[in-house]
This record gives sequence, C-alpha cells and structure tokens, in this order.
Amino acid sequence: MKRQVVLSALALAGLFVRVDEAAAQTRVVFYADTEDYTCDESNDGIRDFANALAKEGVRGCFNITGYLALRIQELGRTDVIDALKSHCLGTQTLYHTLHPTPSEIADDPDYERAYRRALADEARAFGMVEAVFGEGRVAFTCPCGSSISLGALEAWTDLGHVFAAGNGYTWGKGIGKEIARPGWQVDGLWYFNQYQPPYCQEFSMERLIPGQDPNGIPDFKKVLDTLAQYDFAGIGFHPNMQIHKLFWDKVNYDKGNLVPWRQWKPAPKRDPKDTAQFYVNVGAFLRAMKADGRFRITDFDEMKKGIRPRVAITAADLPAIRASLRKDFNCIREPASWCVSDVFQAVVKMLGGAKTHAPGKVYGFLHRPVGVSAPTEVSAAGLRAAAANLDLGTFLPPQIDVDGRPIGPADFLFAALDVLIDGTDKVTVTPREQLGSFKEVKALEKMNLAGSWLHTPDFKDKYVSERIRLQLWTLRLDPTDCP
Repeated sequence: MKRQVVLSALALAGLFVRVDEAAAQTRVVFYADTEDYTCDESNDGIRDFANALAKEGVRGCFNITGYLALRIQELGRTDVIDALKSHCLGTQTLYHTLHPTPSEIADDPDYERAYRRALADEARAFGMVEAVFGEGRVAFTCPCGSSISLGALEAWTDLGHVFAAGNGYTWGKGIGKEIARPGWQVDGLWYFNQYQPPYCQEFSMERLIPGQDPNGIPDFKKVLDTLAQYDFAGIGFHPNMQIHKLFWDKVNYDKGNLVPWRQWKPAPKRDPKDTAQFYVNVGAFLRAMKADGRFRITDFDEMKKGIRPRVAITAADLPAIRASLRKDFNCIREPASWCVSDVFQAVVKMLGGAKTHAPGKVYGFLHRPVGVSAPTEVSAAGLRAAAANLDLGTFLPPQIDVDGRPIGPADFLFAALDVLIDGTDKVTVTPREQLGSFKEVKALEKMNLAGSWLHTPDFKDKYVSERIRLQLWTLRLDPTDCP
C-alpha cells in the first residue's frame, strides 16, 4: 500500500511544472557510470536503465569502463549492446578502481612517464569500447571517482576527445570540487583543451531507489526548481546500484585490491521490488522534467555540433587583451574567448613577426612559475631573442631568460604586450602574480586528492593536484551553442 502512495505522488509531480518551451534555459545531461565488470547481473541494470531512458525519449550518456566493454562481449550480452545503440557513449578509464588507479599512477615525479602510461591505458579503453559498440561511438571521456590526472587530460586531448565529463563534481549550490565553476552559471568551462561539463549537480538518480535516501523519494518540484537555477546540470547514476545495495568497487577495491583478479565478490543484492519501483520513479521524474519548459535535455553528440569555432588573435586585439589582463589576470572573454596561454603563444609568435595566431593546443606549467622580486628592466630585443628560443609545443617554462636575467612567464607576457602595442625599446617589469586568479575554479586552488574516494593510503598526491592547478593558464569560458 505504501508503494502505491509513492507512485501516485510521483505520477502527479509532473503536473506542477511550467510548460513554456520557449523559456528553456537549463541544459541537462544524464550520465550513467557504466563500470561494474565484476558481476554480470549489473549488465541487466545497464540494459534496463538504457531502455527506461529510451522509453521516455531521453538519450543518456553512458561512460563505459574499457574492460567492461570486453566483459560484455565475453559474456555474450548482445542485449546490452543493442540497448545502448540509441545512446551517447563515452569511456571511463581502462580498469576503473583497480589499483593503481589513474591518479595513483600519475603521482610520479616523472611527468612524461606518467603521461605515457595514461596515454597507453586511455587508448586501450577507447579501443575496447569502440571495438564492442562500434567505430566512432565514443563522444566523451570520464574519470573514475575522483581519480583524475593531467596525464589523462593530455591523453584525451591527443586521442581527439573534446568533452572531459566528470572532472568537476558540484554539490550544494554549485560549490565546485576539482575542475568546476562555483555558482549557478557553470557552462562553458574549458580547461587544458577540454570542455569540462559538471557532473552530479545537486541531484543523483540513485535517490529514486526506495530506501537509498534516508529522507525518502525527493520532491520533484523542489529538485527541478533547484536545477533550473543553473545554466547546465549533469545528473548522474550508476546502473549497478538498482541491482546492488553497495558499489561493486567498495566490495572489491576499497583502498586496495581486496581480491585476486577475476575472483570478484558480488555486492549485496537489492530487493527486486525496490528495483521495480525505481523504474517507475525514473519514468515519472523524466516526464516531469520533459514537461518543464525550463529544461533542455541534451547529450555530447548534440553539444559537439554547437562548439564555437576558435577566433584568431590579431595585433588589433592586443590592446583590449592587455586591458583585460591588467584588470583581472584571468581568461579573456571579450572580444573573444581566449585563455592566457593562447595570448602567450600569440605574443611569442608576434615578437617573431607573425601577424595573427590561430589558437590550438595549449599548455600550462609543470613547475611553479617564479617572477621577478624587484623592478627589472628588459629590452625589446631581449624579449624577441627569448621568444625565438621558446618551444610552444610543450609545457611553459617557469622562468624565461631575457637579457641574461630570469623573469617570470607573466612578466614576459606583460612586457611583450607593452612592446607590441606601444613599440617601446625597454620595459620595466615589476613583481606580480604569475599564475593569476582561481576565482573561476576556486576549489582547484587548494585541491588535494589524497585520502579521497577509494585511493590507497600510499597515495599522497605529491604531484597530481599541483600539476592540474598549474594549468590555470589554459582556462577559458566559452559555452557551446544549442544546435
């Protein structure tokens, strides 16, 4: 009887929403963390959740662990493959929580070694997913848990990915964790060459499983009113959780490899009645959102069509760029979307005689940049000579030798702008902040992944968070357009 009351309330929830389609503002992506390769019953959850979305006309984004793709094929689960044909697919690392995880691998003093390992693993994951589900199907990437790394970001870039979903988890009125913008306007965050859409923003669909939320099934109207305040909302779900009471990796990989490979323990089963009710709740929630004109449900295949073309930087743009950087040492939003590294590359090329710069792959630093400690005079000739020796195809140097004296990269950037704009022969650089402002990614400034998620106690995060932080110059803000 109690479940019948719940059903009635859920079914009616969709009636108390706005239906003005023209007013749609909040784009919504439904993520499905498709990761459990330890239990074949979880594949039933993948199939059933995919079909539940499709029944309501919703295209979900299923981020699939590479090894799971092979397991699906190995187990002959053509029903799962067929159920996912209508959905957008992405990767979610090679082995997910198997230790060492991506962050544990990346906590290496040798960045190149960490990058090569990440590239090998991510390429294998990419290949496994496309080998099973079809060439050209992978539209985005996603890390496992909070196990992110600069090496993975660079590997995804070099493999041709654009959307790095899940690096920025946001909870509680947009308070970001990791690579996430605070506040309600969170769309359009690009960081280290990847668009970083938010994930699990204010709501997880696991709350629709009876008994999962101690406060009961949430009030749909309140959930939608909260989500509608954002310009982009990522709603997450784990298909294994409507089958099991605990996460598969909590049982097998919590802070270590708890079982031998392929001798996995199944997580405790959930009451099938709760699983059945979950799907009733999912349908009611999706119908409520679709009936609410404040939302537009999308996916990364669709969003890719709306990526704005990059705008070249010309000499005529430099005065506006300099004024913007003097006011706020941060990414440029007018007259176009450029990151600080875009501008650095432009001025280096222009010091060598180039008239324009077409933005491409950008880099930050591997080591903290160090600026001048006292006013220092540099010459235009010295800046041009230094520019000729700079390699823009790799990470930027923490200091640059100009006229036989080391200055910081931000010192170099501002001095170069003065030379190119004003035509002066000499410029005095004064002590300044070298990285700039973290105001658009506040949590990143102090992020440390040690002790988070299911990482081992040996993971100290000596390098992972700092290396991601040092890419601040690659930050830019540029939303995709709705096709």
